[in-house]
Amino acid sequence: MSFSPQLPRIDPVNTECIAPERGLADGSAGLSRATPQGGNFFVIGQGQYQQLQRAVFGQGKRPVFAVLDGAIIDDLPSRLRQHAPDAMCLFSGDLDPMLAAAAPYLLPLAPDAAATRLALLEGWNEHWGIVLVADPGTDIYSLRAHLRRVLRVSTPGGASMLFRFYDPRAFRSVVPTFDPAQRKAFFGPIHGCYTEDRSSDSALYFARDGLEAPNQLSLAAAA
Repeated sequence: MSFSPQLPRIDPVNTECIAPERGLADGSAGLSRATPQGGNFFVIGQGQYQQLQRAVFGQGKRPVFAVLDGAIIDDLPSRLRQHAPDAMCLFSGDLDPMLAAAAPYLLPLAPDAAATRLALLEGWNEHWGIVLVADPGTDIYSLRAHLRRVLRVSTPGGASMLFRFYDPRAFRSVVPTFDPAQRKAFFGPIHGCYTEDRSSDSALYFARDGLEAPNQLSLAAAA
């Protein structure tokens, strides 16, 4: 499976990784809202949130963004209008309301801003999305353009699919399998990505220029 003609083939390893691209056109298949979960049983504490913030914003002048998943988060467009008015949908065009509600959104983060609390506190360990640390000077427009280029993949049979890299379960399953060329093409202007781990007391950091395996950030000691 390939992202585009510029990227080698990749193989999804679980059903959370991809969806049929026809869902992008009519909103009726391939991409739909998930049933909201009742309560966050793995909510992180304030100390863990502060530890995550220090890690995410501790890389100098590198801008920080999140990609949040409307297919997981209940009423995401409304939340973003309130907490992240600069957010941009990764899908283009005049979207059907159902598709807009289930789409992924890119938003800038700042220390302890409402959008940051949404991504790193309220939604952490709930599969809401991923956090991106970009190269200095990267703005939301250029980052959106890059992410749109890696949204679609092609199967060996030629079918076009949506790559749900913004689901942390898909990200941590697929990205470690990339060879160096794939990794460079996928990350582009992204210096590194933070995702939740399978364990609720740690986070993962995937570096563009680092080892294939992610670095693990322990959150267990935080209050």
